Amino acid sequence: MRPYSPAMTLRLSDVLADPDLSLRLADGDPAALHQAVRWCAVTELADPRPFLGGGELVLTTGLSQLDEAAQRQFVERVAQGRAVGLGFGIGLTHERIPEGTLTEAREHRLPVLEIPYETPFIAVDRFVADRILEEQYGRFADLLDEHDTLAKALLSGRGLGALIDSLHQILGAPAMVLDLYGRVLATAPASASWPVEQILSTARGRAGGDPPMAVPVSVEDAVVAYLCCRRPRRSADVLPYAVSLVGLELARRQAELAGKRRLAGQVLEDLVRGTIGAPEAERRLTPFGIRAGEEHALLVATVDTGGDMRRKLVSSPPLAGATTAVLDDCLLAVLEPGQSAREAALLLSAHLSRHGDEVRVGIGGWYAGMTGLRWSYYEAHEAMTRGPGINERQQMSLSGLLLASEDVPLRDLARDVLRPLREFDAAHNGSLVATLQAYLDADGSVAVVADRLIVHRNTVRYRVDQIERLTGRCLTTTADRVQFWLALAASNLGGSAG
Repeated sequence: MRPYSPAMTLRLSDVLADPDLSLRLADGDPAALHQAVRWCAVTELADPRPFLGGGELVLTTGLSQLDEAAQRQFVERVAQGRAVGLGFGIGLTHERIPEGTLTEAREHRLPVLEIPYETPFIAVDRFVADRILEEQYGRFADLLDEHDTLAKALLSGRGLGALIDSLHQILGAPAMVLDLYGRVLATAPASASWPVEQILSTARGRAGGDPPMAVPVSVEDAVVAYLCCRRPRRSADVLPYAVSLVGLELARRQAELAGKRRLAGQVLEDLVRGTIGAPEAERRLTPFGIRAGEEHALLVATVDTGGDMRRKLVSSPPLAGATTAVLDDCLLAVLEPGQSAREAALLLSAHLSRHGDEVRVGIGGWYAGMTGLRWSYYEAHEAMTRGPGINERQQMSLSGLLLASEDVPLRDLARDVLRPLREFDAAHNGSLVATLQAYLDADGSVAVVADRLIVHRNTVRYRVDQIERLTGRCLTTTADRVQFWLALAASNLGGSAG
């Protein structure tokens, strides 16, 4: 790759210095000659502004500038068009550059180059065009070299870190990849400090100061990170390609993580449901860093949202210090020893909040061995079902263990027990299931149920009679109350048992 040099940009001084053109600086500050020339514009119009885009060297013979007023007005309009200089051809309309032209140009700090009669405008035009095209071809070659450098860095085996380090060298400015949750995935140089919160706030459309540039990086049409850099001193046009390479690397990581989650999820599912024993589970979980001799705690989380929830969970970002897996519509996190379960739960909740507001996270206890892993799952799953937010574990009861176990068909039994009540509620817009739940929660107090449901006590008694008549069970009998409670708990755990 050719070393970048500011001299590659065509300056007004380069045009003046070419010996074949024989131009002379008639008036102007030499410092103004360092301006870049974007193109040549030949004109004899009294008002060339509609045809100027800024950065042009305007060439004229002064054909329409026959008096001082016209000369000064022309120069003023050239300056308003943001031209970098005025080339005046002598020996045709004017033997020398008019004083009105020079005076007005001096007021606008516009350099004026004298073009001798022997130098045709096309020679100046061709010189500028050739140099600009040469510069563009050179930059195109450099850009290909830079693309190749970035691609080789990504494929070097050092991944994202090598890519960002190479980008830093190309841009001559610090560069970084930041994910949506404020984690710095790679940065160069390592000593660079970044206003992470300010970058994220600005990227999300909230007010900020003057943070570094943050370009969104997408995977499957979803923004997953930002490529950030401070003001590039050069080669900023390589950024779009860098963004695409970062997206490829993050997509690769996402696919790798999704595969690991599916495998870990299958093993944990087999362990939880008892289809494999502890030795087999230990053998299959050891590659994921889960060892039977260490204590682990589980987090179980989900979020109420539409669409393919499993796909969203599988592709969600990794959780530091944890092995994550997907089981049914829940994201499981097996925490490493020494991790803070509460902090991990907060981070997991923040991850999932992108997909919906009703995030539910349950925290299990710390246990050793494969049986302990299964027990922690039961605790975390039961806690998760208590509602939105982060729910700490409660000491597991026999009924809770029955509800958590896949070996006991409680959901099927619950469907049979509650079916008459659900069918009645659906046909008559009734509230028998809600009344049953309130009745059991109130330990059979008709007065408390009436207050909670805002109905008359006789209405509660009438509904209780209907429940008993439709189900053939008695709410004053302990055994039947237990059946009703288990049915409702299993129904709530699984969404809807009906």
